[in-house]
Order: sequence, then structure tokens, then C-alpha cells
Amino acid sequence: MLGRMFAIALMCCMAFIATASARDIASLAAISNLSDVQHSDVIDIRDTQSCTIGSLPRARCLPVGHFVDRNGTVISFHALRWLLGTVGLTGGETVLVIGAAPEDTHRVGALLHQAGQRRVLMLDKPFHAPANAPSGTPRSLSRETVFTAPMRADLN
Repeated sequence: MLGRMFAIALMCCMAFIATASARDIASLAAISNLSDVQHSDVIDIRDTQSCTIGSLPRARCLPVGHFVDRNGTVISFHALRWLLGTVGLTGGETVLVIGAAPEDTHRVGALLHQAGQRRVLMLDKPFHAPANAPSGTPRSLSRETVFTAPMRADLN
């Protein structure tokens, strides 16, 4: 009897772990078509000038260079969570990351995901603003909101 209960408990734990992993994978996705995206907060990681000239509706400008320190290493998670608050993110939103280079877009998307962002979509091709595109809004110098999502555990 005890052996059977242990086996059932072990199966439940394994199902929970598999579900959590599937949930994590579903919360980070590359997309190639912007028409598939609706109701997302947009983080434009191109340089501020390009972003403010033209981006997507509701885009916040957060250049990729803000994610690294003076030595070129990725900023700490404490600094990252503060930085995300400067563009109004709490962690509960669906965020679309767009940029000039897909490699940078994927790196920033992975950082947001690891920081705990609920859902992160990453455009898998360079973003070029169409004519008459709305301008993106530069980030604030102070936090607009507090990023409160719990960080994800190491996925390795």
C-alpha cells in the first residue's frame, strides 16, 4: 500500500515538473509575423533615435545597450528588474521584443523570461518601422512601476 502511494506521489511530481517546463517554454516564443500579436506591450531594443522616429503602437524604447554594464557584461537581475520598471513592466504582461538584430532580440527576450516576465514574444527578424509608424516612448529615468514577478529558476 505504501509503495503504491509513493509511486502515485512520484507520478504526480513528475507530471507537475513536466507541466511547469511546458509552461515555461510556452511563456517564451519566437514569432515571425507581427499580425499574430495583439495586446502586447512592446519593448523596442533598437537605439533610442530609431525607436522614437518610428516603432509599433505602445512601444517603449529600451536600447540593447542598457542590458549590459560598462564592462560589457549582462547587468545584475536586481538592476534588470529596476530597468524593466522604467518602462512600466510589472512582470504580469505579455511583452513583444523587437530589434535590429534577431540575436539581440532573443538575448533580451531570454533575460526578460528569466527575470519572471509572464510571457515574452521575440520577433525573429530585424524590425523596420513602416512609413508613418508611431513613435516609441523613451524609458523613464526612474521606475514607473515595480517589477514584481518572481524570477524563474535556472532552466538548465
